[in-house]
Amino acid sequence: MQPDRNEERARPAARYDVVIIGAGMAGCAVAQALALADKGRRRKILVIDRHKGSAPRFAGEFIHPRGAQVLEDLGFYGPLKAAGAVDVDGFTVRERAEGRYVELPYADVAGQRPQGIAVHHKTLVRVMRQVITKRPQVDLHEGWTIKSLVRGFGERVLGAVLSGPDGEEVEVRADLIVGADGKASQVRRLAGQPDDRQTIGFTAGLELRNAAVSAATWGNIVLGAWGPVLVYPIHQDAQGLTYRVTLDLPAQLPAKGAKLGEFLLETFIPYLPTALGEQLAVAIASHKGPFEMAPTVNLPAPRASSQGLVLVGDAAGCSHPITASGMTMGLRDAEVLGEQAKLRQSASLHEAWLDDAAVRRYRAVHDRYVPTRQALADAIYEVFRGGNEGARAIQRALFDYWEASHESRVRSMALLSCAEGRPSVFLSEYLKTARHALETSLVPRHARALPARDRLRQVTGAAMLASNKLGLVAQVMWAQVRPSWLPHREEQA
Repeated sequence: MQPDRNEERARPAARYDVVIIGAGMAGCAVAQALALADKGRRRKILVIDRHKGSAPRFAGEFIHPRGAQVLEDLGFYGPLKAAGAVDVDGFTVRERAEGRYVELPYADVAGQRPQGIAVHHKTLVRVMRQVITKRPQVDLHEGWTIKSLVRGFGERVLGAVLSGPDGEEVEVRADLIVGADGKASQVRRLAGQPDDRQTIGFTAGLELRNAAVSAATWGNIVLGAWGPVLVYPIHQDAQGLTYRVTLDLPAQLPAKGAKLGEFLLETFIPYLPTALGEQLAVAIASHKGPFEMAPTVNLPAPRASSQGLVLVGDAAGCSHPITASGMTMGLRDAEVLGEQAKLRQSASLHEAWLDDAAVRRYRAVHDRYVPTRQALADAIYEVFRGGNEGARAIQRALFDYWEASHESRVRSMALLSCAEGRPSVFLSEYLKTARHALETSLVPRHARALPARDRLRQVTGAAMLASNKLGLVAQVMWAQVRPSWLPHREEQA
């Protein structure tokens, strides 16, 4: 067996064209996209990650068709399928255990592939790292971290100081540093950007074999508990399907250790369909050790680039995972950087491969799709959470809207699956639902048995929730129409 060439070289070289910090999904996708754009194999790409193997905490696993297409274009799809990844057909949403049920299939959205893909996170990272190490331009070094950025005149980033597993430090020069190191990005911090992260909750994750869900190869959402429950397949083998179950928890956990299991049983099981609830109850009661937990972080999209540096994936903004859009957005970032690299593939080796103009073009595109995704995730989570009367009124109206026509379900699915990114469409769809919530809070269908004060409270709550989105949507729409030559606010300072 031939030794891995990255193991043969224990430390990174002194010079690369691009250094990517983070070898998760986004970092690996960027490395592959750049390598494929370098047809002449003239460039050198370094990828480092602090973990030898995937991060210990479970993370994103569900990818919409837009992202699945990027995986296929970059050569990851086949190896992931061979490793057990599952083609997924869309989402189902259920109000509660015996409530209304809606299917939102990907296949109904014109212009995109009919299926996404879901895969266990550790399998995803392992396979993607295996794929990129086959590219001659790519060096992968696990167990390495970034310590500082090397800066030149005018604060241009010229490289980075890296630290190895034994504490050895190496200075590496590069024309571009790519921060693909997630929500708590060290690159973002070293670039001097304020840490605007907010931990808005936690997600508990469990695995079930052959879960009793309404649709086997779909993402199944059940509402009604403290927060939404999401069940989707992550692995397929001869014995069937393994599913991930995610339970949305508050930022202030009401219990820890064994008491957390009791809380999950009491808070979520009664709201699930009987068969699924029984399966999950057994899984919770028999679980040994701490539950797999991940913080739910909201990070408004930060400045995605500066001279010699770009951010991708969660490092460049993240929101509640209920829309499952984060993975697809990270792959979209990689695709756009690959497109920019392809435009520059004939550039002289004495010039930067991804120069300042390429970085500006990347940022202009990135700034047009990420804010819409964040606004949508925020709005959908509030409605699915149903934490107040206004949100519950809009939730009921959303099911009415979906049941009203096939076209309304298609429009919603286009937004959820990242096939539709225009904020005007998001605004139109959201306000249709909010208007319906206001109307049905007053008319007999929902209001006949309610006292007048309760009707007024529902109307007021729905109106406030809808109006709170208008300022955010205005910012998103400006990001869409802002001319690319117009400086960003922080550049004017």
